[in-house]
Amino acid sequence: IFACPLLQGLDAEATLTAMRETGCEVVEFADREEILSPFGNRKKIGLLLSGRATVTTPNPERETLLRFLNANEPFGIANLFSDEPFISIIRAHGPCRILFLPEKAVRRLLETDTEFLYRYLGFLSDRIRYLNRKIGYLTAGSTERRLALYLHSFGTDSFSLTTSITSLSELLDVGRASLYRAFDKLTEDGFIQKDGRKIRLLKSEAMLQAYQ
Repeated sequence: IFACPLLQGLDAEATLTAMRETGCEVVEFADREEILSPFGNRKKIGLLLSGRATVTTPNPERETLLRFLNANEPFGIANLFSDEPFISIIRAHGPCRILFLPEKAVRRLLETDTEFLYRYLGFLSDRIRYLNRKIGYLTAGSTERRLALYLHSFGTDSFSLTTSITSLSELLDVGRASLYRAFDKLTEDGFIQKDGRKIRLLKSEAMLQAYQ
């Protein structure tokens, strides 16, 4: 569990003792099983010990994939101390194991471990930045503009995509066909080179200027 960035650097013995004394538990989930939703107990955070999970909007008629959760990622933090309903649905993407920390456990760690407090605040800051980028994608305008912003956000000129076309189209809220056309357009205009999942940005800043 100490591979999770939220728990790195903590005193292992003291942390495990706190978890045992405050009702933490490890739960296994099957593929597509609901882990957390607006309708369940939201006064806890989860740490994904193994497997993957999806985070989607709660609209049952048109769920939108917000992102994937991978091993060692925490979730549910923003809602832990809020009385508002949890705004997303988290489901297992294949078998996975989750460590749940109830509010009592988190309060104890925040009050007794300064390192945990700093890591908790750092995680919240990272999520704010992610949500700002997500808003940017969804309000960017054309599919080309959304894709250009997404590729630029990697912060490097050479990288490999870690998500499928289906997942990326859901993240950007565009159709698969439109996304393929956008990749072709960016390639034809000389801004990127694409070889499977491998992407090379040739004119990163010019690409952003071209698609407004």
